[in-house]
Amino acid sequence: MNGATPRYRQWMIFLLFSGTFINALDRASLSTAAPNMMKDLGLDAGMMGIVLSAFFWSYVVMNIPTGGLADRYGAKRTLGWAACLWSICSAFTGAANHFSHIVLARIGVGIGEAANFPVNAKIVNNNFPTEERGTAIGWYTSGLRLGFAATPILMAFLISTWGWRAAFYVTGIGSLAWVGLWFFTYKEIRAEKTAAAKDTVKIPWMELIKNRTVLGLLLCKFFQDYLFYLFVTWLPAYLIMGRGFTVMKMGWYASLPWIAGFIAQPLVGWFSDYLIRRGVSVTISRKSIIIVMQLMAVSVVAAGYADDAMTAVWLLTLSVACESASTAVLWATCADVAPRVAAGSLAGIMNTAGALAGILAPTVTGFFVAMTGSFQQALLIGSCMVALAALSMWFVVGEVKPIQLSAAYRIYEGEGPTRSS
Repeated sequence: MNGATPRYRQWMIFLLFSGTFINALDRASLSTAAPNMMKDLGLDAGMMGIVLSAFFWSYVVMNIPTGGLADRYGAKRTLGWAACLWSICSAFTGAANHFSHIVLARIGVGIGEAANFPVNAKIVNNNFPTEERGTAIGWYTSGLRLGFAATPILMAFLISTWGWRAAFYVTGIGSLAWVGLWFFTYKEIRAEKTAAAKDTVKIPWMELIKNRTVLGLLLCKFFQDYLFYLFVTWLPAYLIMGRGFTVMKMGWYASLPWIAGFIAQPLVGWFSDYLIRRGVSVTISRKSIIIVMQLMAVSVVAAGYADDAMTAVWLLTLSVACESASTAVLWATCADVAPRVAAGSLAGIMNTAGALAGILAPTVTGFFVAMTGSFQQALLIGSCMVALAALSMWFVVGEVKPIQLSAAYRIYEGEGPTRSS
């Protein structure tokens, strides 16, 4: 087998988990600081919605190129330099004195963070057998949720103690420590080096995009990520502006949904792998879990109409946990169907679909809040979107199996890990 040893696969999971955790800190720090920044810089909810979406302008553009870079030049260089960029740009946010300064800083963060999920998906595709992918992806994607859980508490403390500018300096510069860990400890295995050395490798873009299952995954990712990015960008402001929480109280309660997501992702990812090991087909083990979790996430609509603030928090917690669990299995499905020659590219395409929702969700939410003074309509739209994600998975995604490429691309395919070793 060309993949990594079981022991080193465990270290890979830790590196991907911790890197995704850092990714979340730098991605979500702005949403926690938004109320303070709006007050200091004179921004209304509509302007802040644009600021919160600026991250995704470059994120959506760079997902496919960074996936291609990972396929061509390898995971180590692609993710290492990308993480360096997003950390520095996040720190620069603290120096912003104008609306445009924040937008530029967030564009830089988006360019860097675009590499994270395409590279991670490539690593899992190249190194983990099918029956371990749900667990591996569940663990590293849970790093994003744990990061989102930690961000409100950490940022609230830093903002209350030193102000929002210092909070960005601390989190951005501190993220560079992970970059050093990555460069010194991540080792690309032989199969990855061989693939990266093929300068003539061709990425089968059209074959991927025309595939029915890929189309279904793209629709599912877009609709589900609309709700996800509504949470990422507006949850702290919702608790402060919509439910009257203080900054410190918001920090604790905004973390609860993400803690639930952190727990749900590896558990549900493991359960999907368990079904495969018990002989259930990969298609049923992946698709059924995704659909059930997405339908349960529709419960977010009730949070907007709940009279009691704590009832709203628990409904949000349920919705985030289910959306998070669905995400882990959705990425495992991507790894299951991806051809080795284009694993990073396919992940980049899928993450681009999600990033498009990332542009839409914070902007639409911001303008609805500015016009109505309420989050009810925004949460209703989010619930409809995740319901459409379930329908896409049910009716569009076909059998979950590796995509068969035309003969022009098969010469680049290697023997991937097919069973535990």
